[in-house]
Amino acid sequence: MNTDDIKILLEFLDLFGPDATGREKQEPQPEVAVKLDRFAQGECSDVERAEVCELLKVHPAWLRWVADKVKIARMQKPAMATQI
Repeated sequence: MNTDDIKILLEFLDLFGPDATGREKQEPQPEVAVKLDRFAQGECSDVERAEVCELLKVHPAWLRWVADKVKIARMQKPAMATQI
């Protein structure tokens, strides 16, 4: 395989986006994670919620991360209610 073959292969893979070239990082950056965590806990404003929905459209792999945060938040709410 020479450099022209690699160039052709990379151009071909670029046509298919991240799924063909490799998986993107599953966890969001810390500043985005804060927004997603607030979303998962139901603490977002309407504007923040719209921003998060757009982020999730662009990064669908983050849906699993958000789902895990929602599960954690639900498990903590009954524990918090008994502490009050």
